[in-house]
Amino acid sequence: MNIICASICYRGYTDDEVAATLENAPALGYRFMEIHGPMTWSVEAVEAFDLPAVRARLRASGMACAGIYPPGWGGRDAAEVDAHARSIVKCVEFAGALGADHVATTGAERRGEAGALDRVIDCARRVAELTVGSPVRLCLEPHFGNTLQMPDDFAQVFAAVPDPRVGLCVDTGHFHAAGVDIVEVIRRFAARIFNVHLKDHMGAVSVGIGRGEIDLPAVIAALREIDYRGGLTVELEVEDPENLPRYTAEAYVYINGLLGSKL
Repeated sequence: MNIICASICYRGYTDDEVAATLENAPALGYRFMEIHGPMTWSVEAVEAFDLPAVRARLRASGMACAGIYPPGWGGRDAAEVDAHARSIVKCVEFAGALGADHVATTGAERRGEAGALDRVIDCARRVAELTVGSPVRLCLEPHFGNTLQMPDDFAQVFAAVPDPRVGLCVDTGHFHAAGVDIVEVIRRFAARIFNVHLKDHMGAVSVGIGRGEIDLPAVIAALREIDYRGGLTVELEVEDPENLPRYTAEAYVYINGLLGSKL
């Protein structure tokens, strides 16, 4: 399992989280990054994505891109679903060009909006149809308070969109905040888990990896139980961003310890 540093690990610490990741993460030992943040989080940002420049920045840093976080699945209406689907397709193309193996994002609407899950399904179906032949996997992840939050939400999507490239990104923090048994989710969706966003939490609050109440050793054990071969993406959404460099360094050491890897 490769350890991936998401650019969100430097959000709020500097103005350009991607530049900060490329500058700081390699010195900590990270060799893979996931592009989050302003560069890809909206339809407009995706339109402005400068693939050659990003490729050059990655090459100069020595890091490889493992994944991209695109705009959310679904949308408020048919027009927004279409716009999001096309933006996600572009992110799939960027991911393929950069050698990444997945895109991962959550739903575009808050929980409780009428028809929101149906629009997620429509969006996922369109993206799958428009990217036939691509090896890039299409991951849906939970967010607390989002239309994608509970295990049954994902079960409905996978039943409606059987494309084997459509799967789950297990976000430990958001599942924990929603009161979901993470180990049970891993066992239930073993064949459809393509990425893991590794967080630690106290309740619904993100804290440094190893500083919270999530049983991360049990999460790693469950992933090993299902023979998971994907990445472990470190995500830090803490309330004290001035400490992000330290937390990002701690996470690399802590996760290597869980994996039994030598530094």
